[in-house]
Amino acid sequence: MVDPTLLLKALVFPTQTLYEALNIRIKDFSEDTEQSKLSVLEEESAKEDIRARVLQNQAKAAQEMAIARRIEDAEEVEIEEYYDISGEGHVGAKASSEGVNLGASAEGRKITKRVIKFKGSKTIQQIYDADQ
Repeated sequence: MVDPTLLLKALVFPTQTLYEALNIRIKDFSEDTEQSKLSVLEEESAKEDIRARVLQNQAKAAQEMAIARRIEDAEEVEIEEYYDISGEGHVGAKASSEGVNLGASAEGRKITKRVIKFKGSKTIQQIYDADQ
């Protein structure tokens, strides 16, 4: 059932009522379009993140292949690698008659070092003699 005060207001002030109704519709429409724009942007952002990770993995693979080729061609190779990526975390809660205590702690450690040195290079004849 229609509220009689709204009906009376519409009869007395038709332009005002129409204006308010249009403002409500416009506001709803703009919120819907902003929400849809936001979801489209979030989707595009997720796609770009995936593309970036794929490109990064391809670059790492290409780098490793280039290093492998240089190792094959070098007369002397010195490789020194250290990798230690570790982390710890703790979360706790304690309840008593006085209250509730919550706590969290975290610890992280990252050690990375990679040194690869190449000295000299084999000539084509040396590689050919080594294969025979």
